[in-house]
Amino acid sequence: MGRQSKQKACFACVKAKRCCDKTLPSCSRCLDKEVECVYQRRRLQPGGTGLHTALDLIHGDPQASSSRLRDQGIVPIVQTGTEAHSGLFIHPAASTGLVCEISSSFSPPIQSSEIPSSRSLEVLSADQLTSYPRDLGWFLQPSAWTVGNHYQPPDTMPTGPVFSNFIRGLQSWLSRFFRTGHNPFIHRHVYGSSMPQCMQDAYSAISISQNITQDNEHIIDDICSNHISKLMTCQPVDGELALLPLLSTRDHLARTQSLLIHLLLALFSPSIPRRARAETLISTLIQWANQLWESASRDATAALMYPNFLPLINGDGAYTTDTVSGLYHTFALSETIRRTWLLCRIATGVYYGHRGEWFDSAACAGDTHITTRAKIWDANSPASWEALVHQQDPLFIYSLHGQSLVRRGVEASQVDEFARHLFTMMWGMDKVEDWVVRTGGSVKIRY
Repeated sequence: MGRQSKQKACFACVKAKRCCDKTLPSCSRCLDKEVECVYQRRRLQPGGTGLHTALDLIHGDPQASSSRLRDQGIVPIVQTGTEAHSGLFIHPAASTGLVCEISSSFSPPIQSSEIPSSRSLEVLSADQLTSYPRDLGWFLQPSAWTVGNHYQPPDTMPTGPVFSNFIRGLQSWLSRFFRTGHNPFIHRHVYGSSMPQCMQDAYSAISISQNITQDNEHIIDDICSNHISKLMTCQPVDGELALLPLLSTRDHLARTQSLLIHLLLALFSPSIPRRARAETLISTLIQWANQLWESASRDATAALMYPNFLPLINGDGAYTTDTVSGLYHTFALSETIRRTWLLCRIATGVYYGHRGEWFDSAACAGDTHITTRAKIWDANSPASWEALVHQQDPLFIYSLHGQSLVRRGVEASQVDEFARHLFTMMWGMDKVEDWVVRTGGSVKIRY
């Protein structure tokens, strides 16, 4: 019998003569150093079952995934309920004994402590997962869902003009969503062809809020308040949490984005009663954002637990159209979740800061990776997205590590608008503007 091949250390660790933990697709050292982690390529076996199973789970199609799982020898153990059912998908060959619960149409609530850490998934990443091409799967690594706690309070509070510009930017993004159906935190394809009712109500609220006057202010306040009341009353109450499954990740995203839009409209409106009512819902927004993150983290963990995950479809190492399309739509969902989760914290912190109450609690709640390379978010098709990703590093970093882009010589024009706008609040307008001028860019940072 021939000697079984083993994963070799990445090139960066070999060059630095440092120990590599060989985690796929990126080792811990490269993540900490924020450098590209590249392993020696291995020949991947043909077959696409693992990819489609994982994407079915992420996009909430358990019926399709169940059929494919049976073909792989994975037995779904179904627990039926009155409204929905959940299944435990167990692979007989898994020696770790890890079991992941996947909901068919709803995700029962879990505590953050129940989510496996990225460290606990390292064995699965190295031993059970087929190495997928890093250039198209940077957002699928287990560590991508690890919340970073590396916030350092600034020496001085941001100035009034910085706050005002940031708020105008958020308002501009809402107007863009109304005009085009997407903006820097709502991807054009995240909801597909059917927008949830709560997001339709939020869209309507944006429309009427753009035409507010002193004469119709009270009417618009009433309409927007009714939209918020409708959103809140259709949510499960605490007493139901232990009895019925809750929401899918897409449902979590829709309600969180809807409430975020309503609060952005209300908190920065001229109406004092409207602002006061919105303040009482800030804690609910943060709670929903946390539940969204937990649901997405669990879905991602579940998908990664299946062997042969994301293999190349063709034996010659080429992608099929279905593979790229699945990755593209998974990116749209996961990146929208990251940006929404981050914006919920930053926007509410900015509201308090603009009032002179600079609370560090929002920023201290954690940081997440976002894709900061320009144009990747705006790609309107799987083909254009694939071409862009193949060309350059997607610059997938923690938002608070944005200064590393400057040190690496990345031009401001090569960075996504969402990230640049966050940097104006984190660094100050002058530093970001200096970066733009020095790198010869002509991008917009003032709104």
